[in-house]
Amino acid sequence: MRAGRIPLLVCAVVVVAARPARGLDKQGSAHGGGIEGPTSGFDFSGSASLGVSLYNPTYAARPDNTGLTLFRYAGHADVDLIGRRLSIPIDVNMFTDRTAIGFGRKLVPSELDFITGLTTTWRLGPGAIEGGARAEFDLTLDHGGYDAPPASGKQKYGDVRARYLYSIAAIAPGIAPALRGGDVRGNFTLGWFAVNNTYFARPDNTGLALFRYGAHVEISTWDDHLALGLDAVMFTDKRAENVVRPSELDFTPEIIGRFSRYEVHLAYERDMPVDRGGLIQQFVYLLAAVSF
Repeated sequence: MRAGRIPLLVCAVVVVAARPARGLDKQGSAHGGGIEGPTSGFDFSGSASLGVSLYNPTYAARPDNTGLTLFRYAGHADVDLIGRRLSIPIDVNMFTDRTAIGFGRKLVPSELDFITGLTTTWRLGPGAIEGGARAEFDLTLDHGGYDAPPASGKQKYGDVRARYLYSIAAIAPGIAPALRGGDVRGNFTLGWFAVNNTYFARPDNTGLALFRYGAHVEISTWDDHLALGLDAVMFTDKRAENVVRPSELDFTPEIIGRFSRYEVHLAYERDMPVDRGGLIQQFVYLLAAVSF
């Protein structure tokens, strides 16, 4: 299952200037999860990333679970229409297949994931709450598909979600000097797949996702140049007897290096069923990103 989800591949980057990329979730927080920002005016920001898997025994290169991911090409943009009160997030992710014959074909995208929607972010207490709706389309680009309709090599859905963004430094300013200019920050997410006929609830492409539970924490130090991160995302199955019980857990610990607008991530992702046995997708990846 190509969940709507957590970081992926990796290697080098090139491009422009400005804000830290922060989150690398395929459908991450608007504005990289920052709790501060303008509440009016037009703006455009984002990031670009390039990655490669260092070790990949099972992480698929297409929505139908064929191939093995090698490279990821990704871009994220936030178009602020009324500051952070009303924004359009746009995410594009492409994956390549390391099992493709010939080096040139290993560079050609095997999957395209496109995500867009509307978000609104408001300060709430020491943090901020982000609400919004998105649609995601995951498409096979080079061949193949599912054996039976309606999927035909595609996954798509429309969801709504609420996400609380937090920073411990906003509550306890003393943590910054204790971490040498760092912080403990992250978010909690609750989402509902309001429209979903093809987006699966487990890595083996069974069930249909209904709810998303997510948590992210990042502990940074050395003026934010070095950080440890952890993502956990769970999905539930609307076809299951208990529709609020998790059916899948995607778990990603990572080490992050930052300098100005550049980031490097070394991470391990493991996507596994939790309500029964089945396919586990896992890999180790290196990812480089630049913000603009």
